[in-house]
Amino acid sequence: MQIRSLLKQIVLTTLALVLAIGCSRTTPDIISSPEADPSNFKVALVTVGSKDDNSWSQACFEGLTLIQDKFNAQVDFTGNIADEDSEAAIRKYAQAGYNLIIAASGGYPPAAEKVAKEFPRTKFALVTTYPGNNKNLGAVAFRSGEAGYLTGTLAAMKTKTNRVGYMVGAPYPVYIEEEALFRRGVEATNPAVEASTAFLGTWTDTAKATQVAMEMVDSGVDILVINADEAGLAALKAVTQKPGVSVIGWAKDQHELAPGKVLTSVLQDIPNLVLNAAVLTQQGRWEGKLYKFGLKEKIYDFAPFRGTLTPQEEAAFKAVREAVTTGKIDVSP
Repeated sequence: MQIRSLLKQIVLTTLALVLAIGCSRTTPDIISSPEADPSNFKVALVTVGSKDDNSWSQACFEGLTLIQDKFNAQVDFTGNIADEDSEAAIRKYAQAGYNLIIAASGGYPPAAEKVAKEFPRTKFALVTTYPGNNKNLGAVAFRSGEAGYLTGTLAAMKTKTNRVGYMVGAPYPVYIEEEALFRRGVEATNPAVEASTAFLGTWTDTAKATQVAMEMVDSGVDILVINADEAGLAALKAVTQKPGVSVIGWAKDQHELAPGKVLTSVLQDIPNLVLNAAVLTQQGRWEGKLYKFGLKEKIYDFAPFRGTLTPQEEAAFKAVREAVTTGKIDVSP
C-alpha cells in the first residue's frame, strides 16, 4: 500500500510539473518582443508652419496624431522651420534615436539628404515629390498632376472672361508638375482660355499673396486656383470680395471662407498620406523610394459644389475625373 501510494504521488507531481512547464512555454508567444512593440516606435515631424495653421502643417500634424493612435507611437513635433533651419531640426531627432523622421516640405530635401547619410539606420520620409536614395530616405506624395489637370478643367469650364489663374507657394517639383497639368487641363477643355500662373516663393507672406492675386484679378482673371497655405487664405478672402470672381480652394474645404464664391476645394487627405509613411516603415517596406497616392487610393477628393456648377457641368466634370482616375486621360508630367 505504501509503495502504491508513493507511486501515485510521484505520478501526480510529475504531471503537475509537466503542466507548469507547458504553460510557461506559451508565454513568449503572447508577449511581443521589444523590437516589435509599437510603443517603442518613435516618430518625429518637422514642418514649415504651425500645427494650427488651418492648412498644410496642421494637416501633417493630424497625420502624426494618426500615427500615434495607430501604433501607440512616441511622437514629437517641430513647426515653423524654414528651409535653411531644417537640417538642425532633422538632425536633432536623428541624434535622439527616433525611428522615423518626417520632413514635410518641398524645401527640405537637401537637409534630409545630408542627415540621412549620417544616420543610415534611421528612416527619413519627405512629404513631397522626391525620388529617394533607395536606402533610408524616401518620400510620400500626391499624384499632383491629377489635381492640377482637374482644377484646370473646372476653371476653364466656369470662366466668363476666358482668363483663369493658378497660384502656389513655391516652385517645388511637385508644384511645377501641378502647374503644368493645370495648363494642360485648361487647354484640353477650352483652347480659347488663357491661363496665368504665379509661384509666390512663400507660404506665409499674406501681403505678397494678396497683392499677386489682386493683380491677376485686375488683369481679367475671374477663376483663381489658390494653393498657398496661410498666405493663400488671405488672398482667397481678398479676391472673393470682387464681383464675378470665384476661387478653387486647396487642402481643406474652404467654402466657409467665402460661401458661394468657392467653386470647390481640392481635398488632400494629408493626414493619411503622412500615416502611409509610418505604415510602410512598420511593415518593413520602406525602401527609400517615392510612394505616390491619388484619386484611386482616395487620397484626393473634391469638396461638394453646393450649386456652383450646373447639373450639366457637374456631369461633365465627373466624366473627366473618372477618365483621369482610370488612366484614360494621361496626366503624367
